[in-house]
Amino acid sequence: MSRLAWTRAWVRRAQGAACVAACVAGLCAVFGASAVQAAPVVEAGDYIFVEGGSGHGSLSVKNGRFSIETLGGNCHECQVDGKIVGRTGVATDGETTCRISMTGANGQLKLDTGDSDACRSFCGMRADFQGEYRKPPEACRDAARATRLKSARALYAKKDYAGASAALGSLVGECQTFMNWIERDSARSDLALAQYHLGQSAQCVATLAQTVAIQNGTDELPPCDADNYRSVGKAILFNEAMCRRAAAGDKR
Repeated sequence: MSRLAWTRAWVRRAQGAACVAACVAGLCAVFGASAVQAAPVVEAGDYIFVEGGSGHGSLSVKNGRFSIETLGGNCHECQVDGKIVGRTGVATDGETTCRISMTGANGQLKLDTGDSDACRSFCGMRADFQGEYRKPPEACRDAARATRLKSARALYAKKDYAGASAALGSLVGECQTFMNWIERDSARSDLALAQYHLGQSAQCVATLAQTVAIQNGTDELPPCDADNYRSVGKAILFNEAMCRRAAAGDKR
């Protein structure tokens, strides 16, 4: 090897070693090399299924594993647990393997199975877990919602209807995305009743117009959903009729 060729080879080796050292320090770009990026990971935390309708549930991501529980129509469920490889959730029931694409960041994830039959085996007929999940803000986590609802009902019991209306309106406005459909309608029913006592009968009707009982009725609900919704649905229909009478000037 000529002295010039040996020198060039030595320089290349030296540059390569320097680039490796720089990459360790996060300085690859200074030497013209491609930046070394960590493999993408799924953001850890607790998420809520926010697809709407009767679908509701949760996703927990922790220590490279995930756990999904969702509830669909007629109380059918999905329960899926497994490990996370890169951006893919992998669950097996011993015979089949379900692979779930997990995309997104900053508190939002989208799960997609490509309608795989292997993934359907983890769910009841009317349940699914594909779709969007979000991390709820602190004020909309399960325990926080329950506390806020209890406080609002305490205000109503004290006949502080303005306070109850404000508290319930804030709860529904901020957290309805993270409530299941029955919880959401129950809160709206309470809000409408507070509005009625404030003489806001038209607003009461408008609030209840957003509920399942008014929009779709209760006769077509599947049996389990109908049972779970019965008391809330009856309250909504009663309150709506009362508010309509008041709005029309009939105080009976």
